[in-house]
Amino acid sequence: SGLDIHDLDLVTASDETLQGYGYLVHNPNDFTTDNGRFEIVKWPQLGWRPLDPNTGDEAGTTEGNFEVHWKGDFYFGKNLAVATSNNTYLDGIAALPEVASMDDSSCRGEANTIYLWMSDYHPDGGQLFWPSTPVPFAVALGLSTYGDDIAPQHMRAFAVPAGCGVYIHPGTWHNGVYVAKEYCPMTFFTRQGKVHARISASWAAEFKVLLRVRLPTSSPLTFHQSHHDSEH
Repeated sequence: SGLDIHDLDLVTASDETLQGYGYLVHNPNDFTTDNGRFEIVKWPQLGWRPLDPNTGDEAGTTEGNFEVHWKGDFYFGKNLAVATSNNTYLDGIAALPEVASMDDSSCRGEANTIYLWMSDYHPDGGQLFWPSTPVPFAVALGLSTYGDDIAPQHMRAFAVPAGCGVYIHPGTWHNGVYVAKEYCPMTFFTRQGKVHARISASWAAEFKVLLRVRLPTSSPLTFHQSHHDSEH
């Protein structure tokens, strides 16, 4: 309780607005290591000697389903692409934590709103999300140039149009993909670096803030379609 709220304007995702963060995806096969558009970061060398040629990035990618669903006011994600049991996440809540309920009959959340308590980035590679059916969804992203000094005011929210997906560069702050209740449960196809290194920031613990994002829905008037709120 007692957390401040930082609102993120919802910007329509395009290659222009996503510049520096990643790309709008029209076909997941456009972003693979084979065609060179899916980025894998070479393993960091420990000393002055360089990596041998064609080494350090051979783990490639892993891919699979990323499942999301609402349970009352709580929004969960499960990443089946990564080889770990640590793959189920509380990605957000629809109400302030002191009143949020897991009981669908007593939800206290605002319609088509999600509060985010944390974000993370992958230093080892990019990540792609593609919905199994064409629905709009939101992502909250921060530029990799902020590094570990990321702050709430550096984050931007993007509405990905129905029929599209999103690819984010290595080091881009993100968390999950956020879908309105009317479209849930939803399954996404995800592709990411196989090493799956993850570095996190807790907005709630570190900044005493929750990020509030409006979710795109079937009504085009429920989110702010701006093209100017990207930061390069």
